[in-house]
Amino acid sequence: MIDPRVAEGDAFRDYWNRLELRERARKVPAPVISWRRMSATNEVESLIWERVHGAARLLDFGSGDQALKRKFSEAGFKGRYDTFDVSREFATTYSDVSEIGGPFDAVLCLEVIEHMPLAAGLELRERLVNWLAPGGTLVLSTPNPGCIRSPFAADETHQHLYPLPDLLAWAMGRGLEVEARRVRLLPEVVGLGLRVRLAVQQILLYFVGADRADGSLLIARKPSHQV
Repeated sequence: MIDPRVAEGDAFRDYWNRLELRERARKVPAPVISWRRMSATNEVESLIWERVHGAARLLDFGSGDQALKRKFSEAGFKGRYDTFDVSREFATTYSDVSEIGGPFDAVLCLEVIEHMPLAAGLELRERLVNWLAPGGTLVLSTPNPGCIRSPFAADETHQHLYPLPDLLAWAMGRGLEVEARRVRLLPEVVGLGLRVRLAVQQILLYFVGADRADGSLLIARKPSHQV
């Protein structure tokens, strides 16, 4: 088990190397895709499916209402889909983090890490990688602190935010192969009023230097030779 105090210290122990990695991370393409609130599979979920549908064993850490599990099952996922969530509203494979044992061919951690203090979030990141099998894929999503709309306004339980370049730099520093997306949260139907608001927002972004994307998506693959 990783001591949260050690995990937080690690963020500064290798600080200047991380800054160098972050400059490299800024060159990683991060196109914008949409995460629409809909019963069908949205653009983000389709991308995740493409990356993990062949996993023999998958962990959904923070599975929530397990909507993604249902969608993947309907899409024909044939592997073992394990779940964990601190909420007891839906049955999960694991009821305590200490019960989780890898390796997993894919680990999903979607909209979870921002609900933790920094030390706990850094510790969780290390756990996620340690659970991955060689050749396994980690998918991590979290709000974008650079968004013109404050992520703290969306949920009172948000505690810490992670810039996408820092997430990429962390994964690169762990020897993972990375790709990234910036995510826009949208309703299933984008009406005229919202279209106008988004257009105005785009103009404002030009002047204030903020981002239009609500969230960040990191996809990181552990090399097959890495234990």
